[in-house]
Amino acid sequence: MQDFNIGIDCEDIGRWREMLPKINTGPQRKFFSKNEHGYCQSRRDPARHYAVRWCAREALLKALSPFFSIDLRSVAVSRNGDGRPYFIIPGHVQNIQDFEIQLSMSHSENTAFAAVIVVRASSSIDNLTLPPNFNFPKVP
Repeated sequence: MQDFNIGIDCEDIGRWREMLPKINTGPQRKFFSKNEHGYCQSRRDPARHYAVRWCAREALLKALSPFFSIDLRSVAVSRNGDGRPYFIIPGHVQNIQDFEIQLSMSHSENTAFAAVIVVRASSSIDNLTLPPNFNFPKVP
């Protein structure tokens, strides 16, 4: 039985700048919560913030894929008091309480990135072991 999984995603922010009119008034508006729209629209460059939140959703979908699927429209991204992002996931989502979820998001001028780690709650991240042939990538 798999105890954890990782999901990552990146997006071109330029594409999101082109989509802003649809995000604000079109059917794509449904992909973000009222609070997310408020946060993104309050920023100097809303496209960056929409893009990174979409990346977070996609990364979550990928991280949860071995366990179950999730409707991305039911998920929202928020920030706690010290600015760390977290997911708001409805309690009715199948078995979500059985998992611990960690989210990291970042963006530059042109690219948004998110990584999600999902760990089965019955496991401890401290006790997870990596496969013997796993090597961390070298950073240039």
